[in-house]
Amino acid sequence: MLQRSKHDAFVTRLRWALRAQNCFGVSSLTIDKEGRLGSGRAGPKIVLVGLLLIILLAVWFIYGKNESAFVCKSYATRVVLFYYFVIIETIIAIFFNVISTFKMAWPSSQESLAECWKQLIGKVQEIQALYRCEIESKQPFLIFWLWMCVLSLSYCVLLTYMVLTSAVLFIVQTNHFILYGLRIFSYLSHTAAGASFGLFAMLLRIVLVEMQNMIRRSTVSETQLRSMIQLYRHIHQIIECFCDVYGWVLLIIFFEHFLILTDRSFFAIRMYRLPMGFTFKQVLAMMMVWVFPLALNDMLLIGACVATDRALQEFEKQLCGLRKETVQDDSELTIMITSFALYVAERKPKFRILKSINLNFGLLYGVNIISESLDNLKISSVSFPFQSCGVIGTYLTVFLQFDSPNI
Repeated sequence: MLQRSKHDAFVTRLRWALRAQNCFGVSSLTIDKEGRLGSGRAGPKIVLVGLLLIILLAVWFIYGKNESAFVCKSYATRVVLFYYFVIIETIIAIFFNVISTFKMAWPSSQESLAECWKQLIGKVQEIQALYRCEIESKQPFLIFWLWMCVLSLSYCVLLTYMVLTSAVLFIVQTNHFILYGLRIFSYLSHTAAGASFGLFAMLLRIVLVEMQNMIRRSTVSETQLRSMIQLYRHIHQIIECFCDVYGWVLLIIFFEHFLILTDRSFFAIRMYRLPMGFTFKQVLAMMMVWVFPLALNDMLLIGACVATDRALQEFEKQLCGLRKETVQDDSELTIMITSFALYVAERKPKFRILKSINLNFGLLYGVNIISESLDNLKISSVSFPFQSCGVIGTYLTVFLQFDSPNI
């Protein structure tokens, strides 16, 4: 009865998490009371149709109501280059959101996503039944909802308040509010995608941690070792499949975050350099409102992937370390451990975007790691920038050279 109640709690938590994903077009998956997962194929499509209708409404305001296309030009002479950044970033944000939603709405993506969740749920049930243990999944779901709530408040409340009260107005007409609403939804959609990917990684981690605890607590039999090795291989397979589904979506998220941080940093420096520009406190407040949600999203996403990778490595070491505890003979247990040690000696795919760019902290801070990853894709770091402190600094230097603070 206790095991069934734990299963029901897991299904209930996952059901609410899937509903949040459906609202932002990240997935259309549903789960019934028995824990069976299905793809409704409606969630992302409804969101995609809604986005297209709102875009058409904005176009109608442009041509039917004679409103300006993008942003207010009243302060364009003060912000100069940043004015064009806002136009470009608005187009890219809306375009990227439509593309990512369309990618997630594709039936094959939803089927692959459903299969990944089915395998994860199956592994949780199998481990609990085979080892008579309880896998507590409450913490990953709490982090998921905290992730969603904090970033939603940051975008919908703090960011909107800052934009409306800013000395440089960019929203003065109906069309501007529509475009701003599309951008906010784009940020929330990307947050839901990042939180969903992070939730999957965190749930994989608790499975691995429970298996590590089982190895420490008791002697592993041949049957248990065989199931653990099988679990290890299945985890690699579902990680690779999950990364394939979210690959381009995550790529779009990181690329857009790079654009936002770059042009907002440029704007902060630009306005601070003006004689009648922002004060240091205003610049700091603006940067915190923009940088905090983006940095939090990326840190949580990559942190979940890194933590799962480390748990997977520890799991490998523990299984390979069992060889020291066994008698050196031709037993099936010794043969399996030896074969597993040879298997893990080869490099296995882990959390990577497009099977080339590793989801680790080097993606955020290490220019060299990014450059090496991009070499595998045959893309230069200049033509395809990512969110990296060094790359952002380089672009800021170039932009400031073309800008004059004396206007």
